[in-house]
Amino acid sequence: MNFRKHINFYWQRHQSHWNWILGVLGFGVFLMALWHRSFFIFFISMGGLWGSLIKLPDPTPPFAYIEKIIDTERSWIAKPWGWKKGFQVFGIVAGFIFVLVACWSGSLMSLLLFIGLCVNIWCVHDNKLMGIDDL
Repeated sequence: MNFRKHINFYWQRHQSHWNWILGVLGFGVFLMALWHRSFFIFFISMGGLWGSLIKLPDPTPPFAYIEKIIDTERSWIAKPWGWKKGFQVFGIVAGFIFVLVACWSGSLMSLLLFIGLCVNIWCVHDNKLMGIDDL
């Protein structure tokens, strides 16, 4: 029950535009800290991630692109669990771990490989949405 309370707290903060931006920027700085193995940069990233948990006001007008991302997350979470959603969660977790290990080891080629794989998946997904399904 207590864990669920923390998840709900984080999810409420995550749905705010400024909190979402601070969280993404804090995670980017965290990856830089892993890359350089710097405690100073790590503490800066933790400050950004902590700042993303503070209640911040929504901007007026809201950021359209970030609102679209947050709506996509909401609709994905609302979908029922199945093999496809399980495979997507597995891919997200595996990609997250791969990026953390690549940043820690300082392997630029691994990060480029990951980016190339993500672009390839994105192209296949967009082709299916446009009706091009030759695979």
